[in-house]
Amino acid sequence: MNEGYEFAVNYNVLSNEKLTWTVGANLTLMKNKIVALPNGGADIIGGSSTNTNIAPNIIIREGESMNSLFGYEYWGVNPANGNPVYVKADGSLVQGNIPTANYKVFDPNNPSNIDVAATLAASDRKILGNTLPTYFGGFTSKLEVSNFDLNILVRYSGGNKIFNGTRRDLLNLNLNNNSTEILGRWQSAENPGDGVTPRLWASSNPFVNLTSAATTRFVEDADFIKVDNVSLGYSLPRTLTDKLGIQRLRAYVQGQNLLMITDYKGLDPEMENTGVDINGTPRSRIMSFGLNVTF
Repeated sequence: MNEGYEFAVNYNVLSNEKLTWTVGANLTLMKNKIVALPNGGADIIGGSSTNTNIAPNIIIREGESMNSLFGYEYWGVNPANGNPVYVKADGSLVQGNIPTANYKVFDPNNPSNIDVAATLAASDRKILGNTLPTYFGGFTSKLEVSNFDLNILVRYSGGNKIFNGTRRDLLNLNLNNNSTEILGRWQSAENPGDGVTPRLWASSNPFVNLTSAATTRFVEDADFIKVDNVSLGYSLPRTLTDKLGIQRLRAYVQGQNLLMITDYKGLDPEMENTGVDINGTPRSRIMSFGLNVTF
């Protein structure tokens, strides 16, 4: 079920023989909810995706948004030993003991204790966020001064989450490229790092970064504002176009995808596919020049 509202407004700021300026804005508010599913309302793990890199991270569940992120809640790093810590479905905490690659109970009051065995099961997974924007829209501005024209389009979107799988893959702990985020890793109890990045342990990426499922460690806000298109043009005066035997000649320069404002740590929050960013290709920044001729 989709529910929402759309708003749009246009306004002529100035209009005379030498100058015209028109601005516009639009806003869409949207809410998506799964009302009912077949087979007694059973979850559809994998959502609508058939991509094996994306499907494990999303779910279709009654009462939630379409293709919601699905995985484990990340608590942080055990400051005593650098193990990653997760929150189970019942609210208790478990740590992934990196040297033995199994799970132990985590007690924040006694973090060095790794004596009690524990599990992190599929049943501990939960909804991590909706992948569909809850609002989006844009702003436009069209300015004409004498024979010059300037057009600007700004877009915005937000209210959704992205699982940044690309960021996870750049923390693979092996002897190849890692992102600078690895510099915040746990190194010792006296130097616990950023509290998010576990200790280094060669060839342990699948366990340390839990590559089989999404975690809140790599779930980020997808909000952004983009200067999507700017064009500046000049049209020859009518006295010259008449001499050339044409109706209009306009020269222009145009820029696309010029500026983005976002807190997203990946290259572009629009790289996502059903809420998952995993080694995608960002939109190009394009500069173009051209002529419009009307005969």
